[in-house]
Amino acid sequence: MTESNTTVLAPGHQTMLLAHRAMVRDLERIGRAARELPAVNAERTAALRDYVGRIFQLIEHHHEGEDDFLWPKLRERGADEEALALMTAEHEELTKVLHTWHTTSRRLGTDEAAPAELATRTDELRVQLAKHAADEERELSGRLAPALDDRIWKGFAKHMRKTAPVWTLRFMPAWLLSAAGPGERDGVPGAPVGRLFSGWLEKNRLAAFGEHYRTHRPGD
Repeated sequence: MTESNTTVLAPGHQTMLLAHRAMVRDLERIGRAARELPAVNAERTAALRDYVGRIFQLIEHHHEGEDDFLWPKLRERGADEEALALMTAEHEELTKVLHTWHTTSRRLGTDEAAPAELATRTDELRVQLAKHAADEERELSGRLAPALDDRIWKGFAKHMRKTAPVWTLRFMPAWLLSAAGPGERDGVPGAPVGRLFSGWLEKNRLAAFGEHYRTHRPGD
């Protein structure tokens, strides 16, 4: 998964890389929060369960958009079939892990074993997702690059907006903005909306991860 500046890429490509970064970082936070979840804190438990549900939907929508729009469009343009097959196969494997992870999170608050299991499954998902993101980013800048242009990226962005759950209209810009570095704002669709709802996103994260989450840097 890239951590480098994305400003030389098309805006849609930038958005994808920021989404990958935001997914992996939040999975790291979720894993830590699950390990540290207070047994008697019902509000924190509910907030973490709800936040997992949001990230589950975002990851699933992201992959469905690629499977339903991006890969077929690239295939029409004669893109490298081996690279596309790799992306499809990795999505299939990730879907299994993703759904098991989400199902585990729904047991928070009703099963004493759920937090520890969620932490383990989150770590597994994070490792697999980070590997897939790195593979995807390599292929999009490598074997798949000849079939990509601004038209494809704009079409993909439009498809993603049309198919996104309504709640993401305020969550997604703030979420992407939180992962963007200096000079990467072009990769955040609706950046003004993101700034408007950044405080709201932080409240959601504090409720789910606990008041100390900001003292941990991703990767620590």
